[in-house]
Amino acid sequence: MGTIVFTCKGDTIVSYEDADELLVYDMDSKRLVHKLKKPQDPFLLEDLLEEYDPWVVVSEGVSPEIGGLLRDMGVKLEFTRKRKIGEFLEEVFL
Repeated sequence: MGTIVFTCKGDTIVSYEDADELLVYDMDSKRLVHKLKKPQDPFLLEDLLEEYDPWVVVSEGVSPEIGGLLRDMGVKLEFTRKRKIGEFLEEVFL
């Protein structure tokens, strides 16, 4: 199926700007497979995410610059309220 990337602080989905890590969720195995430190330079995001080829990034919000960069990479954005990853997954994939 692919992967989802969450912008997180701990196991809580937050905005890209507030996040300190990116969590990669594999939809086939239904588990978190990687924790990545969020790059300080947004242009490094493309190189970082290229390996995981996510189809969507889930976040509480992103700046226009980051949003444009992700869209240029062909990644969809899904915005949600601040909440635990497990809660989001239960709601979306139930």
